[in-house]
Amino acid sequence: MTVGVRLSGWWDDLRDSLWLIPTCTVVVAVALAPLLSMLEPLPPWLPPELVFGGTPDGARAILSQLAGATITVIALVFSLTVVALQMAASQFTPRLLRTFLRSRRVQVVMSGMVGSAVFSVGVLRLVRSEGDGVEVFVPRLAVTVALILSFVAVGLLLYFIHYVTQHLRVDVVMHEIVTFSTQQLAAVPGDRDTIPDRLAPDPPPGAVPVWARRDGFLQLVDIDGLADAARAAGVRLRLRPTLGDWVTQGTTLAWGWGDDGEVGPGDRDELATLVHRYVHLGVDRTESTDLAFGLRQLQDVATRALSPGVNDPTTAALAVAQMSAVLCRYAGHPLGDDVFDDEDGQVRAAAPRPGFAALLELAVGGVRRYGRTDPEVLAALLTLLIDVAEHVADSADRAEVVAGQIDRVLASAELADPVDQERVARIGRVAKETLRRGSRVATVADAT
Repeated sequence: MTVGVRLSGWWDDLRDSLWLIPTCTVVVAVALAPLLSMLEPLPPWLPPELVFGGTPDGARAILSQLAGATITVIALVFSLTVVALQMAASQFTPRLLRTFLRSRRVQVVMSGMVGSAVFSVGVLRLVRSEGDGVEVFVPRLAVTVALILSFVAVGLLLYFIHYVTQHLRVDVVMHEIVTFSTQQLAAVPGDRDTIPDRLAPDPPPGAVPVWARRDGFLQLVDIDGLADAARAAGVRLRLRPTLGDWVTQGTTLAWGWGDDGEVGPGDRDELATLVHRYVHLGVDRTESTDLAFGLRQLQDVATRALSPGVNDPTTAALAVAQMSAVLCRYAGHPLGDDVFDDEDGQVRAAAPRPGFAALLELAVGGVRRYGRTDPEVLAALLTLLIDVAEHVADSADRAEVVAGQIDRVLASAELADPVDQERVARIGRVAKETLRRGSRVATVADAT
């Protein structure tokens, strides 16, 4: 594994943890307390009325109270975090846990609380009373900073309560998923000449299977580095799993074959070592360069809302609308496999990525199956396809995929009410006409 892929994988794991930033804050707090005490006596330009002017006993009492109260608040914040995680996992999807944990706001709140408590304890140990040859010493500036940090901790608590209550709202959660999915699209190369998704070539019959040496989700692939290493070794490579797919140890991770296209290299272990240097397998699926992950989260929200135990078609329709926002951004962007060509135009290395058809099926398929008896959900699906149709009408390949999805939604509908049947059929006709003309031809205000 190259240093770049290793560091990227480690960084993804670190930024999704709750301990990294708080740990750094603790280190700063421990170092800051003695540094501030070194400023005693205070410089003349600092007004004395702005700093603590009490006795050592008073300083100890204040710092002890601040440290104890802040630790109590930390326990409250941790409890609220656990409740938010449980709510997100049970009501929305377990795949939202990583999104919540990686939130900088949550990490900053935890860091502020922990840092304030540690700083108060650090200053407390510097306070000295007179006796046994020890001079009285009160780090007035440090005690003042501890008081200020306590007010900051109270503000962080109020903000965190607001943040958690906001993120128990499904519409806010889904909006953040859409925002992050849009950001991930920027990492996909957009300089291809044509919109149709490029597909990597199939390996020749003599290709050697490269077996995975460990289990994990395919999180990162350094396709440029893989291509350079394959060129130096005189081989060509094609990965099997798509980003985000699970890879089982001992199964095929990639195929390799020689430059002549006939018999592959004999040393399979060396080829496996080469491939594993440029891929990263992790214990869970991440958002990094995985365009399907955001749609999977939204699709989970929609299908869970349609389950008999929840029965919330309004939330399902809202999730479909958010998937429309993601798909409309994907619709105008080149998708498909990552393929690295040599100067002669021959493929040197290739890594699969989901194409437009796969992403559209991911968004529509589950909701179409579980919501086939609900007119509101079917109308939301057809409205999604109308939105996407306006973006793909000038692309024959993608327009054909959208047309197929329109037909499948209409064919899957199981509606007993003739009025509902006519409503869904009317929106379906609007979707087909929109796809034909490239823009909406009628209002579908009753679709949502």
